[in-house]
Amino acid sequence: MDVRAMLEDDVATLGGAPKTSTKDFVVQKITTFIATGILKVGDPLPGERELASALSVSRETVRGAILILSTRGILSVAHGMRTVVASVDVGELAVQAARYRDIAAYNLDDVHEARLLIEAQVARAAAVKIEPSTLEYLHKSIAAQEAACDDPVRFLICDREFHTAIYRSSGNAVLADVAADLYSYLLSHRRRVVSQPGSIASSIADHRMILAGLETRDPDAASAAFAIHETRIYTTTKLLFS
Repeated sequence: MDVRAMLEDDVATLGGAPKTSTKDFVVQKITTFIATGILKVGDPLPGERELASALSVSRETVRGAILILSTRGILSVAHGMRTVVASVDVGELAVQAARYRDIAAYNLDDVHEARLLIEAQVARAAAVKIEPSTLEYLHKSIAAQEAACDDPVRFLICDREFHTAIYRSSGNAVLADVAADLYSYLLSHRRRVVSQPGSIASSIADHRMILAGLETRDPDAASAAFAIHETRIYTTTKLLFS
């Protein structure tokens, strides 16, 4: 499975759904970023080039998706200005929006424990099954993350796609869906965390460790790197509420 097809699975419901067009795929991705709190009302959308790179699609496809969302009043497009989020009422466009709302009701400690267990299994499976094209995508994703070191929103978009690609590489759609749901927990608050000096650099360093474990096909190393990364997320998020 190529990288875009794998990422496309992220917008399918559990158990699989009919494939959408590439433009609809981008529409669902952008609305997912809104539903999870990565993007909020008034936020400028990353540039077409950055979104196209993060989602492995063409700039023309991104432009078409933005047009669809602007006609629905979700995005605001003005000549000579950045496209901004105008509404968080994405309705049925974000196919997993209800699940994201449900996961937000859980306790931070419980979500942390669940992520450690599930991501350990996902990482171990991905280390065995991940394809060369996905490894190449992950390298490009880290480069995009580094380019977004001063832009928390753009970084979180790249971060989500990085994690999603690994979850899908486990080969288990159920585990991948659950891992993606847990990843979405308190994302709106994660924006505040990654805005702090050094936070993005630390996450990128963690991602490099994860990628190293996957590239060497070492399940133990990949799993351990994921645990370090998740524990950092948990600790910094908990500090935010202390």
